[in-house]
Amino acid sequence: MLRRIQSGEANAILSWKLDRLARNFDDGGKIIGLLQRGVIQEIRTFEKTYLPTDNVLMIAVELGMANQYVRDLSVNIRRGIREKIRRGIYSSKAPLGYINEPRLRTIEPHPVFFPKIKRVMELFATGQYSLTAIQKELAAVGIVGNLSRKPLPLSSIGNFLRNPFYYGVFLHKGEMHQGIHAPMISKKTFDEVQAALVTVGKPRKKRGEKGFHFLNFATCATCGHCITGERHTKRSGRRYGYYRCSHKNKLPHAADRSLIPEEKFAEEVKRNVALVTIPDDWKDKFLAQIELWQNDEAQARQSRIDRIKAELAALKTKIDRLNIAFTEGGIELAEFKELKNPLIIQKTVLEQQLTKVEKGEASPIEPLKNFILEANQAQKWVFENNWLEMKSFLQNVGLNRQIRSQTLTVSFKKPFDSLAKTTLAANQAASESERNSIWWRRRELNPRPKSTNQPRLHAYSR
Repeated sequence: MLRRIQSGEANAILSWKLDRLARNFDDGGKIIGLLQRGVIQEIRTFEKTYLPTDNVLMIAVELGMANQYVRDLSVNIRRGIREKIRRGIYSSKAPLGYINEPRLRTIEPHPVFFPKIKRVMELFATGQYSLTAIQKELAAVGIVGNLSRKPLPLSSIGNFLRNPFYYGVFLHKGEMHQGIHAPMISKKTFDEVQAALVTVGKPRKKRGEKGFHFLNFATCATCGHCITGERHTKRSGRRYGYYRCSHKNKLPHAADRSLIPEEKFAEEVKRNVALVTIPDDWKDKFLAQIELWQNDEAQARQSRIDRIKAELAALKTKIDRLNIAFTEGGIELAEFKELKNPLIIQKTVLEQQLTKVEKGEASPIEPLKNFILEANQAQKWVFENNWLEMKSFLQNVGLNRQIRSQTLTVSFKKPFDSLAKTTLAANQAASESERNSIWWRRRELNPRPKSTNQPRLHAYSR
C-alpha cells in the first residue's frame, strides 16, 4: 500500500482505526513521514480524521499502542498454548478421525470417521495390506480429499499412520506429551503399524546406493575422503561390487587407491566388530559376578542407612533432653543455645546424608552390565552376518574408521578400546588357562574397591 501511495496512485487512506495501519514501528514511522510531507493528504477512520497539520505526537502514541498490543498478544498466545500442552490438549488442527470441539476447546473423536479410521489402522497392522489397498479402503468408506474428492495421496496416508496421536500422545516442538484425548488404538497396535510400514509399505531406496551396505561409513586413510561404492560388469555379464576412495578434489590421487572387493570390505567390518564382542560363556560369568557385586552394594547401602538412622536417633534424644532441661530451668538460655546449635547442624547433615544414601548414588555396575550385554549382542550379529547392525554398532562405538591397503582400522571409544586389546591378547594366548587369565585380569578397570580380593573384569573403564 505504501509503495502504491509513493508512486502516486492515491493520496489518502480509509481505515476502520488508526492502529490497523501499523503493527511495528517501521511501518508507523513511514506513515507518519508520508503524512507530514503531504504525500498522504488525509487518513480517515471511523472515529477521526488525521491531517498533515495535526499533532504527530498523538498519532505516534496510537501507533505505539498498537505495536505493543501485538507484542503482548503474541506472548499471551504462546503462554496459552504452553498451558494447553501442559494439560495434555493438542493445540493444532485435529488429525484425521478427530474433530476440534469449539465449545470445550478440546479434540474429540469424529462421530462418523473415528471407527472407520480405527478399523483401517487395525487392518494395516496385520501386515496383509499395502498402502494402495489402504487408500482404496479409505475411499470406500468416504474418506477422500476435501477439495478434490479424490482418494488421499499415499504420502498423506503414510503420514497419518506414523502419527503417535492415535495411541494417546503427541509431539510438540520435538517433545512427547501425554494427551487427554481418547486414543484410537493401543501402543501395541501402533508398533505393529510401524512395522507394517517398513515391510509392506516398501519405501523407495535412495538413489545412488545400488545396494551397498557401507556407504558413508569409512574414509580414506591417505587423503581423508569418503569411501564410496561402484559396480563393475565383466564381459561374461557378471557384476561385481567394489569400494574405493571418492577423491572429490583436484589434488593428486592417493598412492594407495586400489579397489576393495565388496566381500573383502564386509569381512573387514566383521573382523573389527569381533574385536569388541564378548562370548556367551564369559557373558554369563561376568553377569554372575556383577550380581554378587550388586548384592554387596545393597548390603553396604542398607548398613550405612541403619548407621545414620541410629546416629539420628541418638542426636534427637540429646536434643530432647536439652529441651526438657531448659523448660525445667536446669540450664540458662545462653547455655541452652550453645549446646543445642551444634546438635541441630549435625542433625541436618545426617538427614541430608540419609536422603542421599536412600536415593542411591550412580553406580558404575549398571553401565558395566549394559556394556557386557551390548558386546554380547554384537557377537550374535557377527554370527548372523547382520551387516546393517554391525555397521551401526561400529559407528556408535568407534571413531576414525579408515581404510588403508584394503584394511579397515577403527579407533574404539572407552570402554570398547580396552575390550579390543583384551580380545587381541586372548586370541594370541598359547593355552586355555592363559586365555582365561587374560579375560579375568585388568585390575585397574574394575569398579570394585581396590581393597577387595574379588576377580577383576576386563571390560570396564571410566
